[in-house]
Amino acid sequence: MNTLDAILTRRSIRSFTPEPIPNEIMQTIIQAAAAAPSGGNAQNWCFISICDPQRIQALRALSPGIIGNPAAVIVLCIDKDRVTDTKEGDLAQMVLIDLGAAMQNILLSAHALGYGGCAIGSYHKQAVARFLKLPENLDIRLLIVLGKPKHIPKCPPKRALKEIYHQEQYRE
Repeated sequence: MNTLDAILTRRSIRSFTPEPIPNEIMQTIIQAAAAAPSGGNAQNWCFISICDPQRIQALRALSPGIIGNPAAVIVLCIDKDRVTDTKEGDLAQMVLIDLGAAMQNILLSAHALGYGGCAIGSYHKQAVARFLKLPENLDIRLLIVLGKPKHIPKCPPKRALKEIYHQEQYRE
């Protein structure tokens, strides 16, 4: 699958088969996340994977956004010890943009490898941090569920390019 095909055919997957994700595949997905661009090459992120079914079930109790039974969950954190201030004061926003790039790499690499996933923003931050035994410097920002898709949903409607794309200048 080429990159453009992966981008255009990836869907948010929330329903999974019980098939586990091999460790080599998880390593590849995390490697793709770590290859994401990062402002100033700061790499202010940390990724934690949970693949044990019992731990995933326990995590589901802390994360109402996790529906279905994923084979894995990746927790995306910001490492506050690696965050340095900038003259512009936009660092907090840049760190989130960097994490968004890592998230997209996770979802696209999983799709290219025959898996599916979905970003989850509904979770109890403090409870998940305790569950993962996170040190104070790690700040959870997003969960991603992964697994073999039970089915691939149709592409949801997208806005027409003429509504969102302008050349040379904005035009009504």
